Order: sequence, then structure tokens, then C-alpha cells
Amino acid sequence: MDGTTTKVRLMTEADIDFGMELKNIAGWNQLPSDWARLIALEPEGCFVATIDGQNVGTATTTTYEAKFGWVAMVLVHPDHRRKGIGTTLLDACISYLQGKVATVKLDATPMGKKLYDTLGFVDEYMMERWMGRGTAPTEIRGIAPVTEVELDALCEFDLPVFGADRSRLLRRFLAEPTTISVCMMDGRQMLGYGVARPGYNSWQIGPVVAGNQSVAEKLFRALLGSFPGEPVFADLLMPNPHILDLVRSLALEKQRYLIRMHKGPNLHPGHPEYVYAAAGPEKG
Repeated sequence: MDGTTTKVRLMTEADIDFGMELKNIAGWNQLPSDWARLIALEPEGCFVATIDGQNVGTATTTTYEAKFGWVAMVLVHPDHRRKGIGTTLLDACISYLQGKVATVKLDATPMGKKLYDTLGFVDEYMMERWMGRGTAPTEIRGIAPVTEVELDALCEFDLPVFGADRSRLLRRFLAEPTTISVCMMDGRQMLGYGVARPGYNSWQIGPVVAGNQSVAEKLFRALLGSFPGEPVFADLLMPNPHILDLVRSLALEKQRYLIRMHKGPNLHPGHPEYVYAAAGPEKG
């Protein structure tokens, strides 16, 4: 490494501008609020790499009970790539998560997968990012905004599908003023819910969790009608047998693919067949 030494320290809100710089170079969609959320959810598990006091890279983690932890936002400044900084950051994330969770997970780009393969990560399943635009607003029968009243039912519905309790994340999502959230209920029983959030480049739909394709389609149409004409994407889980038919019917188009990977025993895979859009590569 040309005589230089990479050091890793905790990331704080003071580092968000640097995170945004790296994220913008990569062309990713996160906003400062996304970084702030990651730091708030895992203050001891978000990191900045430095060389001679200069910030050169970032990585974050999020834990979901003791079941699994998510690694994300592994970014290295172009001037400092191919120096082992990404591996150093990943090692910091894995070291933090070991002893806290049984499994380490992440969503990899094809380029990132080459590194993760060398560190013992294995493929779980494929994901695809599909893009389109918001549509004209329309009232969808049975779909209503999520309120505080539905939150407990929503989190209870989500847990077995995701594979772990992510109520900390969901409650924070739904408390943020820019989040759009909808659900469908049958009395007190949750049939499905969906979330959309603005991003730097486009809106993002996800998570969307539903018991069947009919409910999922209503949730998607309600969300798409919330930002007419604006760009939007959703990350789709390929184990869901209905998702491609659904997004094609909504005039979305495939942009690229991701690979969900894990290190350690995958004891809590959840039920991805009921996930119609992931929360995002940085959140699972």
C-alpha cells in the first residue's frame, strides 16, 4: 500500500457529507437522511477508512436481532482503490457483527461480488432493479395510508417474511415526513403494506410485502400514483414467482441485477416469495 496505513474509525453524522461525496461518485440514490438513519440504528457499526488522516472509504452495518446483520455502503474513493481499503472496511464490519449475529448478509453488485466471494460469502438468490415513472393519482379501493394504529400489525406481519424483527427500521421509515406508506387491512389483519421514499436520483419503492399478487398490485399502483411522472425504481426478489408479471403490467423495465449473499449459516431466510420489493441494498 505504498507505505501507507489504512485506519478505520466510527462514522458520525459529521461524516455524512463525505459519504454523500462517495455515493454521488458511484451514482447511488441515497440522501443524507439515509446515512443519518444508518448511523442512528447502528452507531457502533458504521465506519470510515482513513489514510494519513484523509477520509478514503465508508461501510455500514445494521443488525436484526441476533439473527443476521447487513453490510452496506462499502464505498472507496476512486483515487484510493486497489489498495485493499474495501477489504479492510469489510473486515471491520464482519468483526463488529461476529458475536452479535449468526449470519452476515449483503446485496452485491456484480463488481462487488468478486470481493465478497473471496471472503466466504455465498449466493442466496438473485435480485433485479426495475425502473419506471409515477402514474396519475388514482383511488385504489381498500388501500389506505399507514397510521400509528396499524404499526404493530404491520411489524408483526413483516417479521416472518423478512426473517427477523426490523421494527426499528420500519418505525423510523414511517416517522420520516417524506415517506409514503400504504397498507391493506381486513379488519385487524394486515394483508400487505408498501413504502416509497424520495432519493437523490429517483423515488424508491420498498419494502412491499403482501400475501398475494392482487394485494401487491394495489399497493404498487397506490404508491406509483403518489409521484406522477417522476422516476422510480424497485429492487425485486427473484424467489417471488409473481413479481415479474406484476412489474411488467406496471410498465416498469429492468435496469440491472444484484446478488443477495450471506456468510455463515442462513438460519433465518424468511419468505422472500411474499416480498414484492426490498427495502434497499443498504437495509435488506
